[in-house]
Amino acid sequence: MAAGLTVQPVSGPGDIEQYIRFPFELYRQSPHWVPPLLMERRDFLNPRKNPVYEYADIQPFIARRGPGVVGTVTALRNRRFGEFHPAERHVGFFGLYECERDAEASSALLAAVAGWLKARGSSVMRGPTNFTTNDVLGLLVEGFEDDPAILMPYNPPYYAEHFAAFGLSKVKDLYALEVKAEDYKGQLEPLARKVLGRGRVTVRPVNLARWHEELGFVRRCYNEAWANNWGFVPWTDRELEVLAKELKPLIDPRLAFVGEVDGQAAAISIAVPDANEGLKLARGRLFPLGLVKILWRIKVTGCRRARVLALGVLPKYRRLGLDGLLIQRTIQNGISLGYRSAEVGWILEDNDAMLQPLTHINARRTKVYRVYDRAL
Repeated sequence: MAAGLTVQPVSGPGDIEQYIRFPFELYRQSPHWVPPLLMERRDFLNPRKNPVYEYADIQPFIARRGPGVVGTVTALRNRRFGEFHPAERHVGFFGLYECERDAEASSALLAAVAGWLKARGSSVMRGPTNFTTNDVLGLLVEGFEDDPAILMPYNPPYYAEHFAAFGLSKVKDLYALEVKAEDYKGQLEPLARKVLGRGRVTVRPVNLARWHEELGFVRRCYNEAWANNWGFVPWTDRELEVLAKELKPLIDPRLAFVGEVDGQAAAISIAVPDANEGLKLARGRLFPLGLVKILWRIKVTGCRRARVLALGVLPKYRRLGLDGLLIQRTIQNGISLGYRSAEVGWILEDNDAMLQPLTHINARRTKVYRVYDRAL
């Protein structure tokens, strides 16, 4: 290891603050990186506030050359992942990877993760997961010319070179697709009329006045509809509580729907304004003017893009056309609200049941995110 380069476990609030602020320096010239809120990042790395710490062992590392930070990463052992994927109990995870274009620092950071995971019984390292498959996931490998949508990652192209040099290889790709208002020609209108015409299916907006009741169905639908998906682990009660608190201010009932069959909740679709357009203006701070800028963009001038966060149908109600109906309703309302486009994702590369209807409406794949493995 060259003189001046050190990689150490993060300990104490001073290290945490350097860890959090490093990306702000790394991406200072990037036109597409969206600064997170500093207060949100502090909460995310706070064991008392982030529910993932309740079931995972988490260790951040920081790389320095002299006094300057040149990279960060976090190692994670996820006990719940092992419970729901017993054949992969041996898998450990890494995430929050950021690094200068410095091959030695990259290798040292990833080696620190590998050593930490191996010492705790892992024989495979997988990532980036920030921190779980229910959070921001994957490394951007295609689509660098656009801003990320809310809750999606962004990184320099050279990170893929860092990962390949360390022996990490693809285990799964995730896609994001774009639906443009100008490209939608009513392709789903006949399907919508047919599904509604049978008389069994209805669509209603999410009821924010009964938010906690609605969340109960969101959780049930997520747990059943996504149960067989690669990497799936159900939310804990506290994880859903934290996520719901963060997302509720963004929920617009005109873009969030419950599909019902014979009066019973059967499917969920949630799209939100792409708040990253406001976050970019805030530059990491809510005060003194960051909150005003975010709210102004979302509530006054309006976001130009929406992101479809979730679309799921309970297994017993599949093949009734609910997925296409919910997509149609989202597009119809989104266009009337002035959105120019929507990002749908992420979607697993082999999820043909979701990808096929999107290609039918001229959706275009705009980004690819990759999850990597390496044997230890």
